Amino acid sequence: MMAGLKINFNKSEVVMINDDNTWDSTYADIFNCQVGKFPINYLGAPISASRLHLTDWLPLIDKSNKRLDIAGRATLICCSLNNSPIYHMSVYLLPKITIDNIEKIRRTFFWQGVALKGNITCHMD
Repeated sequence: MMAGLKINFNKSEVVMINDDNTWDSTYADIFNCQVGKFPINYLGAPISASRLHLTDWLPLIDKSNKRLDIAGRATLICCSLNNSPIYHMSVYLLPKITIDNIEKIRRTFFWQGVALKGNITCHMD
């Protein structure tokens, strides 16, 4: 028995993996949705058929930076800023520079607080 959930085909996409692109429009017509292309985001994690670039990880760094206004420092770091990178690491091996940038955001926030939040910059060296 279903819980009353329905697929929203307006938000859905057909994304073909390792296909010659002849079937994607056929499936999109069948399901009445759009054709999507790689890379895509699934629950905030970038999904790609090839290796991701450092710029593909910038949304994760930005997301960590934006969460700084929500709660107390230690609570926020433990309950919020750690969860998103852990989720992403369950899907991919994050580049060391991405982990270092997120750690820098956490460290700066813990020791300096929200006042300097806008001044936190991440390097893509």
